Parts: sequence; C-alpha cells; structure tokens
Amino acid sequence: MDNNYGPILDGHADTLVRLEEEGGSLGHAPHLHLDLPRLKKAGVSLQVLAICAAQRPAASAWAEHVIARWRQEYNRCREQIIWIRSASDFKAWSQGQKIGVILALEGLEPLEGELSRLDDYYEQGVRMLSLTWNGANAFACGVGVPNDSGLTGLGKAVVKMAEERGMILDLSHLGRKSFFGVIDLVQQAVCVSHANVAQVHAHRRNLTAEQIRLVAATGGTVGLTFYPPFIGAGTVRSDDLIPHLEALIRIGGEDCPALGSDFDGIDCAPTDLPDVTGIPNFLKRLDAVGFSREIIGKVAGGNFNRFLKGKFPATS
Repeated sequence: MDNNYGPILDGHADTLVRLEEEGGSLGHAPHLHLDLPRLKKAGVSLQVLAICAAQRPAASAWAEHVIARWRQEYNRCREQIIWIRSASDFKAWSQGQKIGVILALEGLEPLEGELSRLDDYYEQGVRMLSLTWNGANAFACGVGVPNDSGLTGLGKAVVKMAEERGMILDLSHLGRKSFFGVIDLVQQAVCVSHANVAQVHAHRRNLTAEQIRLVAATGGTVGLTFYPPFIGAGTVRSDDLIPHLEALIRIGGEDCPALGSDFDGIDCAPTDLPDVTGIPNFLKRLDAVGFSREIIGKVAGGNFNRFLKGKFPATS
C-alpha cells in the first residue's frame, strides 16, 4: 500500500514479546497487529521493537532469550530487514531497500539492578531504552507508583551511561518526578515513544503540556499512540487522535509529533486502525481534514527520522 506522505516510522511495538509468548514468526504472524508482509503493505520503513519484562521473574534471562529468538528471526529475514545498531546500519537503511528495526528495552528490569548489564544489552544490539514500565524498579518510578520518589542513584548513573554510549532514552511510562529527574540530567535529545496528551484526555500515561515542551526543547519527539484508553472515552476511531496531534503541534511545535502505535502491547485498537495496515488510511484522514502534506510527512516518519539521525550520525 503506497502512501504519498513519505516513509512511515513507528517508535514502539511489542511484537517480539507476543512472539515469545504465543509463538509464530515476524515473517508471518496474522494473529498479531503486525508482521513483515503487513509492514510492507502499510509502507512502514522502520519499526522499533520493544522487550518489556515488566514483573516477570528472572527478567534478565527472559530478555536475553527474546533477543536470541530475535537474532534467529533476523538471520532468516535479513534480505528484507536491517537491524540498526550503528551509523553504517542507519545509512544502509536510509537507502530504502529494507525495513529497519531498532531493539528497545521497555523498562530496565532486565538489568536486575546491575549497571554493568547495560553494556551486555548494548553488545546484544539494544539501542533504545526506557527506565521503567509502570512500576518501580532500582532506577526510577513508573506512572503506576502512588508516591514517585524520583530517580535513584542507579537511575542517574544509567542515564549518564546511556548517553555516553549513544543509546536512545525513551521517557515513556515514567512517573512525573522521575521524568523531570531524567530531563534535568540529559545532554542530548530524548523521546517519548508512545503517549498522548493529558489536556485532551486525562490519563496517567498521557503527557502534560510542560512535559511535551521539555521533550520538544531537547529536539525530541512524542509518538502518538493507538491505545483507546489513552485517546478518549468509549468507542474510539483514528479521528479521535486528531485533537491529540493538534495539541502536540500547538504545545511542542510541528517537529514534535511522531507515531508510536504500541501495537501488540495493547488489547484493543481504534475501530478503523485494527492493525498496522490502518496507518496509511489514518494519514489520508489527516489530509482530508486539512493537514498539509509537509506536516503529515513529519508525523508519519519525518520527525522521528530526524531524531534518529542525531543518534546514528553520518560517518565519513
């Protein structure tokens, strides 16, 4: 399915977790929200795939097993995809011949409180991370913690380590105090891979205007996410994302909005966005209601692409 708005980049999906739990292959997983044939059909050129251990026991062993399974998938599918781990990978992906994949840790539970394990995951190809899922861990507090105590000493150290290694910091799921703690420390652009706007729909996972402005001020992006409880009340259609997009542009500027579907991490989706192949129709709706092609292109992938270029800078 072609679109006229440029490449589509999606900043967050939990497909690897679902494949680990339910079986199947990225090459063919019709029971999930996305797989390679549908990514191609939708025109998605880059997909961030998250590994979320949440409260699983033996989180490190579980995450390493997911990565090992992914490595097997990649070896089977490398004619179609490129695993982006370096500036040269990013440059090769930018030629447009293959779908790019970036691996992310959604929550640092797999570090099991050991800073040295960040390097282990870097060596295994992880290039993006968020400090928490919804709960508290050794590094920070998530939005589900009643009394967010902010970053721990380990949390402050891991933020510094991540930046030193050129890893992408994703501030999704952080409680407010922990969020501001990260913002106060970072020297580089950060993103929120999947969240909407609290002014439009009050939900603990959505961002305040101040949070949006702070992310945008770093040069970062906020990925509109497709989970109905983050969008609005009752039955939700993709049109209900439009007020969130308008608010992101109004608060953070037109270089702020991106896409962060959370596909395969959500148990329902907008009625007209049932899987990844619905994204081009959402972009067409933005066109129909009056957004310029330039803005739509930025939302679809241009902004996140710009952000990633800063993380995988061109080499001579």
